[in-house]
Amino acid sequence: MIMGCESTLVDLAIVNAKILTEQGIVEGGIAIDEGKIFSVKKEGRLPRASKTINANGKLVLPGFVDAHVHLRDLNLEYKEDFYSGTCAALAGGFTTVLDMPNTIPPTNSALGLREKMELAKGKSVANVGFFTCIPEKEEEFKRIKEAGAVGFKLYLHRPFQELDVDDDNSLLQALKAIKELDMVFSVHAEDRRLIEGLEERFKAEADSSPLTYPKTHPPIAEVKAVRRILSLTKGINPRLHFCHTSTGRAISLISKAKAEGLGVTCEVTPHHLLLSETLLNRLGGLAFVDPPLRGYRTRRVVWNALVNGRVDVVASDHAPHTLEEKMDKDIWKVPVGFPGLETTLPLILTMVKKGMLSLGQLVEVLARNPSRIFRLKGKGDIAEGFDADLTVVDVEREFVIDSSTFYSKAKYSPFDGEKVVGKPVQAFIGGQLVMDEGVILAKPGSGSILHPYA
Repeated sequence: MIMGCESTLVDLAIVNAKILTEQGIVEGGIAIDEGKIFSVKKEGRLPRASKTINANGKLVLPGFVDAHVHLRDLNLEYKEDFYSGTCAALAGGFTTVLDMPNTIPPTNSALGLREKMELAKGKSVANVGFFTCIPEKEEEFKRIKEAGAVGFKLYLHRPFQELDVDDDNSLLQALKAIKELDMVFSVHAEDRRLIEGLEERFKAEADSSPLTYPKTHPPIAEVKAVRRILSLTKGINPRLHFCHTSTGRAISLISKAKAEGLGVTCEVTPHHLLLSETLLNRLGGLAFVDPPLRGYRTRRVVWNALVNGRVDVVASDHAPHTLEEKMDKDIWKVPVGFPGLETTLPLILTMVKKGMLSLGQLVEVLARNPSRIFRLKGKGDIAEGFDADLTVVDVEREFVIDSSTFYSKAKYSPFDGEKVVGKPVQAFIGGQLVMDEGVILAKPGSGSILHPYA
């Protein structure tokens, strides 16, 4: 960069844009230099630039962060790999994703984390951060932090970790270790014993209706698990994050804990906001997800919690499987989850268009809050000195969701055929144009592996 008052030359200027900042929408441009935002100015006040891109009046938002994705790879690369998954992220307007550890093999050690990072380093086209499972040995917590983990993930409903999830003392020791390291403790909160008991009962009754599945994961399983974890954290107060909360009662418990001073946050998903369990009658296993889709009234309560600011994050819980796996006639063999990276932003933009959520709220839950909660330095806002990670959106573009066009290997979606308004048309990472009108321009391995505590 050549400095001088009027002679400053930056790498890139994005002009003729509507830019959402913390102060509101600025009509003008963004100057970018050395991968960072140099300035945000009204038209005519930007410094000279080596390259200029015209946004043609479109909305420029902070690069979005999906705080809950399953990029698979390793022994599950037939479902998704780091390249296909991060291509899906860019196509969906996400410049940063946080990957979950329930892979095969699971990510539960510093060595396993480094091996996973090295694999992702050669394939990814977006920024990627990594969670690990709770390790078996206490000394491994610090090694995992030093290796670069974003946080730790606890699965209360499935034995993905060595930790005995039914033992409160074991959970307390893990909570204390994570508090000591000042890292995030993310929780999939569903009560294992309750779920397994119901599964055994319905299997014995040979009930194979798709609507049986949500009966094995009732709302009380989530509420019970949330209440248990919150009671354990009192007196420790770690940075606690509840994933994909799906009931109003759970969110109320979390809100109460916040009011009492606990450092707790929660996320919801688009499918828990917009879909109801009646969809299972039509789609069967294609719509199986944990926690399951809920009834209409529960969905409305969760939506109202988002609108009222009691939800911190919206995340996709992108969980790809093969179509053959999802179509298995034995409901007990159907893997749960579906892709979401390419549908989340258009779905929420559509709700903004309908006046059910503000644009500022969308940016809070999809960019600012996840960046703050998971300490992603330089992410989540458009301001001087921040990373030049940006998503350009055409808020008027209408299209129909078609999973056959996904970059994800999972070519199905419970939102197939849904008409949406608002499409991500460009994405920038570090000032580099990496997606343009759905075409991925970034090369495999160009994405960054995040080390938030480095």
